[in-house]
Amino acid sequence: MQVKDIMTDSFQSCDVNTPLMETFKIFSKYKLNIIPIVDENNILTGILTKNKIIHAISNGYSLTDSINPLINFNPIYVFPDAHILQSRKKLLHHMIGHAPVVDSNKQLIGIISTSQILFGYTKTLDMLQSQLQLLFDNLHFGLLSVDTNMNITAINPLAREILQINVKNDSEKIILTNKVILEMIENILVNREKPPKKKLNLNGYSFIVDCYPLFENKKLIGVMVMIDDLTNVEELIKELQITKQWEEKLRTLVESAYDAIVLVDENGIITMANKGFCELFKTTESKIMGKSIFINFPDIGIKEVLDVKIPLSGISKIINAKQSLVTNLPIKNNGEIVGVVSKITFRGLKQLQDALNKVSKLEDSMTIMKNNPKSPNGSKYSIADIIGTSASIKKVKKEAFAASQSRSTVLLIGESGTGKELFAHGIHTASSLPGSFIKVNCAAIPGDLLESEFFGYADGAFTGAKKGGKKGKFELAQNGTLFLDEIGDMPTNLQSKLLRVLQEKEFEPVGSNHTIKLDMRIIAATNKNLESMIKNGEFREDLYYRLNILRLNIPSLKERKEDIEAITHAVIDRLIHSGFYIKGITSSALNVLTKYNWPGNIRELQNVLERAANLNVDGYIDVPELPDYILKHQDINFTVKESTYDEYEEDAPILPLDYKKNVNLKEKELIIEALKQGHGNKTTASRILGISRTWLYSKMKKYNIDV
Repeated sequence: MQVKDIMTDSFQSCDVNTPLMETFKIFSKYKLNIIPIVDENNILTGILTKNKIIHAISNGYSLTDSINPLINFNPIYVFPDAHILQSRKKLLHHMIGHAPVVDSNKQLIGIISTSQILFGYTKTLDMLQSQLQLLFDNLHFGLLSVDTNMNITAINPLAREILQINVKNDSEKIILTNKVILEMIENILVNREKPPKKKLNLNGYSFIVDCYPLFENKKLIGVMVMIDDLTNVEELIKELQITKQWEEKLRTLVESAYDAIVLVDENGIITMANKGFCELFKTTESKIMGKSIFINFPDIGIKEVLDVKIPLSGISKIINAKQSLVTNLPIKNNGEIVGVVSKITFRGLKQLQDALNKVSKLEDSMTIMKNNPKSPNGSKYSIADIIGTSASIKKVKKEAFAASQSRSTVLLIGESGTGKELFAHGIHTASSLPGSFIKVNCAAIPGDLLESEFFGYADGAFTGAKKGGKKGKFELAQNGTLFLDEIGDMPTNLQSKLLRVLQEKEFEPVGSNHTIKLDMRIIAATNKNLESMIKNGEFREDLYYRLNILRLNIPSLKERKEDIEAITHAVIDRLIHSGFYIKGITSSALNVLTKYNWPGNIRELQNVLERAANLNVDGYIDVPELPDYILKHQDINFTVKESTYDEYEEDAPILPLDYKKNVNLKEKELIIEALKQGHGNKTTASRILGISRTWLYSKMKKYNIDV
């Protein structure tokens, strides 16, 4: 308790020029032994005590005289936030009964006395007693005490309930009905020491009884008895035994699984891994238990599940040179993710893929699979392939997964090159639709072929029609996804027909009276402002509302610059796999890329990196390999180093015109010049150019260069 809780603010102060007569009136009105003396700003300057006035009157001091000579100008004062115990010590030390209370500016705010402090102590004691009583009454175990004559001096409600006694019962009933407690109390009274705990069974419940001797000045005055319920503890032990049994069953199940399986907690710490997982990664469970899966096995994609809080199924990956399918499922408890289980199928996938390829050759409707062998349903990518951890991209990825669980139409809005098609693939892959992913570029199909491309045609529908007819995109996408890219470029006459199909869920191929019922999801994408096009009469408003059910706004690259580094490294990895000789990118070049605004978004970034990879010599993409327009945008000046190639081959001839200095020369001319300087040796030429032999071969084939 603090001074401000008990001080009085009912008082009157004086100044140094107040006549003695006025102080009599103040003392008679307020039952205090001091009067605070303040200046014109209410700052404490001194105090006047009642004893001082009495002494002055007895010495003949005039009532009209000023009190100035009687004032103590060095008063003892306290602060409002001080504890009453500290204030009491201060008053006792200076042997005073009252003291003024001032704030940090020494302005007077109250007066405190020893009687008020005593009242505070009493109030505090009452509060503590109340709290102790509340604690005593709500203990989670039974508690009682007896004196040396076996009389109960205190007992809490739980103890009365356990022993089935009421407040009026005395200890005799306890002694007669509870021999275990009686023996323990008598043991203490005789031996004056704590006896061992004992188990007590009452009314079908199990309890543990513990007794303690109570001493006062080394004299035994009684015994305290504690009775704790063991029933819940025994049930908990049984539950733990059952949990352990289930854990053993789970481990047996995981170990017997044909696939690789690993379990992690919410922090990505490995808690269980089967033999298949250890075999795939050539390790042992003891080496990886308790380790971070993010650090040791980052390619599995578990971090994505924990970040976005969505399951990822059937993700195609190359793991340790083995084609694998990864499924990561969150483990939830009361709606919160507490871990992830990852299943990796890596055995027999090559044989399965070969079989699927053979089937695809026999079925016309599955021709899409030939062009996209990565996935048996035509989709190339999953949501996990969308790189980035920024808040904006995580939000859209979460929305994309939610959209994948529905068959409602999805509208993807974003600038050119932001990855709208990647999101469309990811939505299809995450869904449970058994059909194919069919893409239509509305801007690339000639206007006179749009209708037949979309709806197909019957045999003999028009001159030059394929014999037997042809299935349209709608029919090919049955039970799957139809992706309408560049929907904003669709001719208005086809917009009305598309609207009818969306409304009626059916269509007729060109030249046919046969109606085909549709069951599919439609994903549309555009980089145009459809709302403005509607105002200009370029896009049907009713079609817009049919498409704009689940709208995803894909952020531009300049809106998520924190993802540029991760995207850059991912693009470089793809370039390495396609045959480029690259080790990485310098921090200075990466800094330049991060500062650029990327109007062409990720597509522009990919093109810039591929260009730099072509110009690269020493393995690391650096500032000189970046386009001039990016460097001019940031006012960067650099000096091109002269390159030598002795590091590649001791006797290799040197290209007279350095590759970096001739960035504007045609690629074909550079390759021919390098082959000439290398005397037709492709290995030497690739080293001179700073590219891989695989990439050189592909370029020679592209430009029909023969040595």
